[in-house]
Amino acid sequence: IAADLGGALFADGAGAYDALASLPLAQGYTATFRNFDLQKQKPALKQMKVVGAEKVAVPAGSFEAFKLEVTSAEGEPGKTTVWVAKESRRVVKIVAVIPQMNGAVITSELAQ
Repeated sequence: IAADLGGALFADGAGAYDALASLPLAQGYTATFRNFDLQKQKPALKQMKVVGAEKVAVPAGSFEAFKLEVTSAEGEPGKTTVWVAKESRRVVKIVAVIPQMNGAVITSELAQ
């Protein structure tokens, strides 16, 4: 890939949501970050917002968690919701809506 990145990018991939979980999360907290869109081969601006807190149950147990929404800051469709356990700051659940896959919903939950 040869693309002009225009500056630093936020790490994407398996640990990306763990990095968000390490931010100073609180009700109403927001952060804007740059990522790389592999399909479009260019940087993309993302917005993360803590939209609430709730108890979430996954195979690993029940957790009091911050609920985060990650969306495009540029108006692109799609949304990822991430639940981060308040006590451990572990990502316990992720639900992503993928417009490029006809609105497919991908859910990941902490198993252990």
